[in-house]
Amino acid sequence: MNIDISKAVQEELDIKIENATKYNGDIFRFTLSEGSKIDNYGDIVKYVDEEVKTLEDMKVVFIALINGLNRED
Repeated sequence: MNIDISKAVQEELDIKIENATKYNGDIFRFTLSEGSKIDNYGDIVKYVDEEVKTLEDMKVVFIALINGLNRED
């Protein structure tokens, strides 16, 4: 008997990646600051497009992504 779990694994990975990139708590906290040009949100891609200017900024985003991927649901 073969059980194909690839679809379930793929769905779990998709959910984990979406949560880490679109609903990232670290990014949400960064956008709460007064210096942010836009309202608070947790979208990493949007944050990179609008806020990241230096390599140091990118390091912060990378750490936020790793933290988001490592969070337990």
